[in-house]
Amino acid sequence: METRERIIRAANIKDPLERQMTVAALIATELEKKGTKVVLVGGSAVEFYTAANYLTRDIDFIATRPDDIKEVMTGLGFKNEGGTWYLPENPNIVVEFPKGPLGGDWNRVQNVTLPDGTNVNVIGIEDILIDRACAVKYWNDPEEWLNYLMVGNFEHIDWDYLSKRSREMDCVEIINKSKEWAKIQRETFFNENV
Repeated sequence: METRERIIRAANIKDPLERQMTVAALIATELEKKGTKVVLVGGSAVEFYTAANYLTRDIDFIATRPDDIKEVMTGLGFKNEGGTWYLPENPNIVVEFPKGPLGGDWNRVQNVTLPDGTNVNVIGIEDILIDRACAVKYWNDPEEWLNYLMVGNFEHIDWDYLSKRSREMDCVEIINKSKEWAKIQRETFFNENV
């Protein structure tokens, strides 16, 4: 089956996280054939790390080489409208390629293998936490998703790296506040379920 047909089929998957991740993996595979590496970022990464408790309509990628995007996306049947790619057969499948560079460390990117054997890269948990903390600080976003990301991934966080990045991005106070909130939530949960 051609990749385009697989994307159209994946676009109809009922589970939103599975749908987003499958479409993303298929696009990533085609871009990688051209030598372009992509990483899921933004709301797409939040959706992944919160197991779809946060839902986003679009798939956000940072690409190492934007030169191949138009050729690959057009070849897959996507249409472009103002820098946003959409699938005509299912306009709810929306893909964007925000200008890079990646707001984080490429060495911390998580390579996720899906049940069908395809792969997609997702920005590391620490770097998406920094992204959300900066959104709280600079764009007045609510702390809600930063907190959910923190509590849900607490045991997987590299605290030294997160501390270093929070100093670099001037969001130490926000990260520390979220960490304390997450600790309290985890302690409450574990105490209630003992």
